[in-house]
Amino acid sequence: MNIDAAFKLFDVRGKYPQEVDERLAFALARALAQIKKPKKVLACCDTRESSPSLKEFLIDGFSTDNVPVVDLGEAPLPMFNFAMTTADYDLGVMVTASHIADDENGFKIMAAGPLPLDEQELVNVKEATRQFQSDPIVVPRLAPEKINLSDRYIDAILKLVGIQKPKLKLALDVTQSAVVTTVMVIFQKLQADFHLVNANHSGNPLLAQNRQDLEKAVVSSQADLGVIWDSDGDRAVFVDRHGKLIPLSFTLGMLAVDALGRLPGRKIAVDVRAGLAVRDLVEQAGGKLEILPAWNEFTKFAMAADPEIAFGGETSGHYVFSDFFRIDDGILAALRFIRLFEQGKIEPQLAQLAKKYFELPEKNFPCSPEKSTAILEKLTNDYRASGYLVSIKDGLTVFAPDWKFNLRQSVTEPYLRLNLEAKSETVAKSIVSQLQKQLE
Repeated sequence: MNIDAAFKLFDVRGKYPQEVDERLAFALARALAQIKKPKKVLACCDTRESSPSLKEFLIDGFSTDNVPVVDLGEAPLPMFNFAMTTADYDLGVMVTASHIADDENGFKIMAAGPLPLDEQELVNVKEATRQFQSDPIVVPRLAPEKINLSDRYIDAILKLVGIQKPKLKLALDVTQSAVVTTVMVIFQKLQADFHLVNANHSGNPLLAQNRQDLEKAVVSSQADLGVIWDSDGDRAVFVDRHGKLIPLSFTLGMLAVDALGRLPGRKIAVDVRAGLAVRDLVEQAGGKLEILPAWNEFTKFAMAADPEIAFGGETSGHYVFSDFFRIDDGILAALRFIRLFEQGKIEPQLAQLAKKYFELPEKNFPCSPEKSTAILEKLTNDYRASGYLVSIKDGLTVFAPDWKFNLRQSVTEPYLRLNLEAKSETVAKSIVSQLQKQLE
């Protein structure tokens, strides 16, 4: 294990077994038992090969301190978060590294709510984990209770979106995602016409190479819409009938407008990367936009603190629903977008948005956190000196009459991430070219 490498801003993740291993799982559970003093813990894991073993040692760690554990088994993150609301769990831990590479794993830790631990709480847990890293792993004193909430979760989702058969032909990519069983059951219950994509790729749907099989399948099967989920199922990304990515700002804006239809005049929380299309769609629908740092935990904290926020989302494909326990749920997001799409108004609207805004898919520049601080400071000074409106809330955001970009250091990987929206592809390419020269 490598505690310093594995503990991130809001979760724990790293290379398996070099940084995250069974001993870390055991020590982490003992640290959480000491710091949080839970009376009942919910445990769960995704579909990675290393996840069941890590979950077993995590449960053993809690059992060593006589903390009762309920084992949800293998499930997507939205179902885990939903499960946290169904009983008096005061702590939950899911073994997952989200969309990160298959050779990594980690832990998402949730307090009651469900809400993630804040930054200081995780620092405290990190230091407590050090105390237990050399302790012997002992035979557990308590066997976990095993539960299955799949039917209950599916019923709750279908209550929100309805049980009528979708009017669309769909292509679904659940490759290496914990949603696979849940998605199959839901779409079979709906008697949907869908093609299941047979692919072999990693779990990050934002990477173009991971969408290639879905994009081809949408065209070859003559589907109306394609959906792909990330590894733990809290994100969804969509592909149109032509096999092209639907810009995530467009999806975010449309789901926000849909939420305002249920809760008129409320606030919509989005991250700093959200493009001008989101702003315009929300304002036209009578909503009030609230800008947050990029990371869905900030969205959850904001929504827990402010009941006026009807919906929150990010251009990473996270969508958080106030009418569903403030859970970022990629399955619910997909079903709600499908319901919007089958009304026949979305495709013409997408065509109009595409004429007005060009969104560059997220672009990654390799850069260590140590270098990124100096680079962002220099770029901030340069753009300010050139007369541009600049914000340094979560990296650097620069506003111009016909473009906007956000450049920020990833908190999970050694990249500077660029999100850019412009009035045309030509303008976008010009800005990217300028930034690449400055980053060299």
